[in-house]
Amino acid sequence: MKGIVTLPPKGGVWLKELAETPKGEVKLRTLKTGICGTDKEIVAGKLAFARPEFAQELVIGHEALATVEDPGENTGFREGDLVVPMVRRGGQCKMCRLGRQDYCEDGDFVEAGIRGKDGFMREEFQDSPKYLVKVDDRDIMDLAVLTEPLKNVMKMLEIFNFQNSKLPLYCDDSTLNCKNLYVFGTGTEGLLISSAFRRTGVNVIAVNRHPLDETVLSFLEVNGIEYLDTSKESLEQKAGKNRMDYAIDAVGSMDVLREITKNIGNNGQIILFGTSGQKEATSEEFITPLVDKNVMLSGSTDGAKKHYEQAIQFIENYGRKYGLGKLITGLYRPEDLKIFNTKEEGEIKKVIDWT
Repeated sequence: MKGIVTLPPKGGVWLKELAETPKGEVKLRTLKTGICGTDKEIVAGKLAFARPEFAQELVIGHEALATVEDPGENTGFREGDLVVPMVRRGGQCKMCRLGRQDYCEDGDFVEAGIRGKDGFMREEFQDSPKYLVKVDDRDIMDLAVLTEPLKNVMKMLEIFNFQNSKLPLYCDDSTLNCKNLYVFGTGTEGLLISSAFRRTGVNVIAVNRHPLDETVLSFLEVNGIEYLDTSKESLEQKAGKNRMDYAIDAVGSMDVLREITKNIGNNGQIILFGTSGQKEATSEEFITPLVDKNVMLSGSTDGAKKHYEQAIQFIENYGRKYGLGKLITGLYRPEDLKIFNTKEEGEIKKVIDWT
């Protein structure tokens, strides 16, 4: 059985022959795996928390679509079912036992393909039915590999809706049609955020520092999303005309957070998703303006099983209509290891085809 491995935390990437999958509760054959920035950072040796499950090597890959080869006994699955495996596996804290390992209280969890558990970039694997989410609609097979990054968006929507329920911050007609959300980042995650939040009725403005490829511009147009190129118009100028009511940072840059803090409106909401190694900050730049403007600030990571299910439903309902397929800009073979170290022109999401 072939698999793609790395040597964390040093990095590197190899395709090698792995031991056959032992008999488990559900035996699965991998169909597709997505590549995201986390995979590339692990391969580049930039994620210190990456660690193997066994020995020294780690099978990478946390975005996957697979098919059931052997469902085992009394698992609720049948041979041929399509499934998406979950990334984070909980420990023994209260939140993990409740199935909300995305809110783990003590950090005692593992994440497939990232830390403490082999991932899905291999021809086959076995898994517990507890961590498998069924894809009933076979017509979305080509899009279902987007479930894992999209589940992060569903978690953000949960946070957003909870915060909005606390104060009467809607428009006069009880909608969000007069509100503006600025999404920072136009990679896969940023574009999925923009598309999903646009469905709530809020006006979405995607923000980046350079002109975008035609594929991305086309995606934004189909979704009814405005684009701000800050190399041509400053964020301050734009926010002066279109008030920044909400902001989501999918970049993880301290510079971006500074700009958001300066320009967010009173009673605004900020959700942070992207992370970086930057640590510098001052109370004058961040704490004072956020307090003065009554800004709600939340971090968001991972998601629960229900968010995977909601992501699949979103793909079923909106995937074709709003062009989620445009985000997959290349299909590759497992042997094409250069894809982990290069970025191609117009690249958004690379996907490995294991069939």
